[in-house]
Amino acid sequence: MKVVFTDCLHLPDELNSVRTPFLLLYLFFWCAAPAQNPFCINYSINDGLPSENVYAVFEDQNGFIWLTTDAGIVRFDSHNFLDFNTDNGLSDNEVFQMKKDHKGRIWLLTLNGKTCYIQNGKIYNETNSALVRKICGNSLMSDFYQDAQNQIYFCFRDGQIVQVTPHDKVVKIKCKTPQPYLGMWKNKNKLCVLTPLGIYNAEQNLRINPMATATTSRAFHVNRQTYISNANQLYRIRPNGDLTKILSLPEPAEILQLYQENPNKIWICTRQGLFLHENQQFKKYFSGEMVSNLLRDFEGGYWVATLKNGVYYVPSFDVILNKLSTEKPMKINCIGINQKKEIWAGGDANNYFVKRPGLEFTGQTTLVDGQADQITSIRFFGQDTYVSGKNMILKIDGKGKKSFLGCGANDLWLDAENGFFAYTVVYKIPHRKIKPGIKNMLNKNNMLLQKRTSVLLHESENTWIGSNYGLYRYRVKDSITNWNSYPNLQTSIEDLYFDSKQQTLFVATSSKGIVLLRNEKIIGQISHRNGLNSMTCNAIEKVGNQTYLVGSNNGLNLVTFKNESVNIRNINAVLGLKNQKINDIGYLDQIVYLATDRGLLWFNITKINRKDSRPKCLIETLKTQKRNAAGKPPYEFDFNDNQVSIHFSGISYISQNDLTYHYQLSGQDWTQTQESQINYKSLPSGEYIFKVYCTDGYGTQSNTAVIRFEILAPFWQKWWFILLCLLIIIGVIYAIVKYRLKEQQRQFSVEKAAIQLERDKATLEKQMIDLEQKALRQQMNPHFIFNALNTIKGYYSEGDLMRASTYISKFSKLLRMLLENADKTISLSTEIEMLELYLELTKIRYENKFVYELILDENLNPNDIEIPTLLLQPIVENAIIHGLSPRNKTGLLKISFAKQDKQLHCMVEDNGIGRIASQKKQQHREYQSKALEITKERIALFSKGIGPSTFEIIDLIQNDKPAGTQVVVTIPLISIWS
Repeated sequence: MKVVFTDCLHLPDELNSVRTPFLLLYLFFWCAAPAQNPFCINYSINDGLPSENVYAVFEDQNGFIWLTTDAGIVRFDSHNFLDFNTDNGLSDNEVFQMKKDHKGRIWLLTLNGKTCYIQNGKIYNETNSALVRKICGNSLMSDFYQDAQNQIYFCFRDGQIVQVTPHDKVVKIKCKTPQPYLGMWKNKNKLCVLTPLGIYNAEQNLRINPMATATTSRAFHVNRQTYISNANQLYRIRPNGDLTKILSLPEPAEILQLYQENPNKIWICTRQGLFLHENQQFKKYFSGEMVSNLLRDFEGGYWVATLKNGVYYVPSFDVILNKLSTEKPMKINCIGINQKKEIWAGGDANNYFVKRPGLEFTGQTTLVDGQADQITSIRFFGQDTYVSGKNMILKIDGKGKKSFLGCGANDLWLDAENGFFAYTVVYKIPHRKIKPGIKNMLNKNNMLLQKRTSVLLHESENTWIGSNYGLYRYRVKDSITNWNSYPNLQTSIEDLYFDSKQQTLFVATSSKGIVLLRNEKIIGQISHRNGLNSMTCNAIEKVGNQTYLVGSNNGLNLVTFKNESVNIRNINAVLGLKNQKINDIGYLDQIVYLATDRGLLWFNITKINRKDSRPKCLIETLKTQKRNAAGKPPYEFDFNDNQVSIHFSGISYISQNDLTYHYQLSGQDWTQTQESQINYKSLPSGEYIFKVYCTDGYGTQSNTAVIRFEILAPFWQKWWFILLCLLIIIGVIYAIVKYRLKEQQRQFSVEKAAIQLERDKATLEKQMIDLEQKALRQQMNPHFIFNALNTIKGYYSEGDLMRASTYISKFSKLLRMLLENADKTISLSTEIEMLELYLELTKIRYENKFVYELILDENLNPNDIEIPTLLLQPIVENAIIHGLSPRNKTGLLKISFAKQDKQLHCMVEDNGIGRIASQKKQQHREYQSKALEITKERIALFSKGIGPSTFEIIDLIQNDKPAGTQVVVTIPLISIWS
């Protein structure tokens, strides 16, 4: 599109008769040829490219974009540029093309003829690949060709051709054809080469076609077909070897590369720009650019490589950008469209542009008092047009006559009777007084609102005023109404739009999104929660039934209302407008016009549809503090190397890094983040599955990337270690029991020898020794030990390691205490501790049969009182076995120690079945326990010569029925230290 301007000078008649402080120096039309291209994003050195000389664009299987330059190659993942050069393993920094073979290897065609390839993220060159060493030549690699049988050919400028078979056998083909080689291909299984003298059979030195060529001719391999360029002519090699002319460019241009999008659409890259040949028609883009390559990526976006200005990314060729300037892009602030379908656009340097139906844009510049003005709004009232600037308002009547009103404004509005002028304050002026001398009318008498105002709108009886301090409404009846009591309107108002069909006022705010008013009530708000891409909204325009475009500081939104619900689509994901500030929106005949800081954008809204693609997501690295997982799974890490870091990438070039990631680890809830790396600290041992996907600004979900890894269990959690521990525990228990039995045998032998040596001692001492032996044998019942071992065995067989471990701990402690306290007497505290251990173990045997209470008189110091070893144990055992265990309910066992004068009062009481019932149960048993009788004798012997002692058994009766048994033992209170 070409912008046409004319030069003229016009002085309004009013200015000859009215004195104003503003001096009109000149008003002129200017003409230029502004740059008009599709909207695009230019990536250059400032964005991370190592060079702005880009030879080719390549897309790999993961969706990464690769650029070849004269300073290495670059990988772009839609977030960052990653450079590779000879320091990273390339064989040469000047790389012309990247070609993929049937094995997935990506070969680099270099200036020095020494190739290399990339596979699975690794670079293979002469130092680490024997295959590469055999291929490398001594001159520029001019072509790469792979035939239908997967035979690969490398063509060198100096006449070398190297063949690589499907099994990677390297064959160097001897050719006698004139040099240099510009390209090669196979036709009827014969190698053909392109040289400056024509097309030759490489092996027979036979010229097949004597066409006049030049060193700038090239061969291109597209979709299994070979094309040849000759100046601005393009030919295709037919199966019989003949040449068929495909097209001739409309102007002289050296063809550098081809890209065939479909059979009817082919892109031609030249040193004079980019040509599109579609349906026998030509279109030209990027005029004057040396376009070296073009690629359409998986999202449908286009990458245009140039030899001086880096690479351009074009989201869609349907979105046109007009800079409206031959130099730097013109900032456009506002758009106005009148009933004549004229499109007006206001710029920054007092430039405004007009496009009339069937014509191109015409640009005009006005200087007032020698100052460049900023156009803030363009309004149409009747046949008149008002162009408002910061310093001056230009009025253009229906006949094209221009006049200046002598004041500036951010916006103005005319109703049936008055005119409203908005700037640092709002003035209301009657129609008859709106003329060049209006500045004299701008005084306190005509001041309507003392607030800085940016936008005005009149509907029905209301004039709405959008200020930096909120929203106001003016009515003749009730004057000014302040709507700032509503929190969502306590902000700067940027634009107003009234939908008469819906009777709804749309208020675009600087920080609260879009606020909706109807019937003097706020009926809703459109914000981030609904999907708005920014809360700073600058413009709103209706483009369909209940469909609106909202321009923000972050691009464009499409808002649709349906059944009282709102749906918001981020048009950035289609147009690539992320981070583009939209200053104003115009709409005419399905064409949307956008005022931006980079110029004027427009597109046909019916042609803008979401491309049939979705982002890609892949996991790039999995590592811990000690390892970086590489190669093929499984990925296993030691239990003490369990801080895992996972880096992943979402690829969406049209979204420009506007991606949201969703990830999950082994059954946890899905989590959302903007980061592309997740760190897990101190993961427990086990197998893990990590999943991640991303969504773009349009809500489209990518594939789900999955990786599995395992944190190995520590050795003490492995089966062999558990089994070993179990065997050790059983062995220890066996050793303890065996040692105890041996110890008892040893004590028995010693005491027997002592008895033999002291036969002459008194009978009382002999009886005492015999009773001591009996008491020792009663201290630990072998039957109890047997049951305890069986209990341990049962727990392990049931896999109840916790209960088995608890039981073993208590049982071993009791055995240890018995071994350590083999003396006749012990302290009361030790006696109580041994009794508690015995009771805990017995409770496990007689589960739910009884509970017990141990009561110690506070006047007693258990560590200072001496008592016979296991004095009460036989009594307690008797109470449990014969009194409590036969009960159908849980019984209660009470054990108490109290001080009575100079005696220790010991009591064992149970609420069991009583002695009478117990004797009936025991009358048929051959074995009768002698423990109580032995206990009585021990008490008597212990007390003899010291003080009185008692042993009393009391039958408890309640309601004439047995209620248990109470055993009371009193012995002398003896201090250990006395």
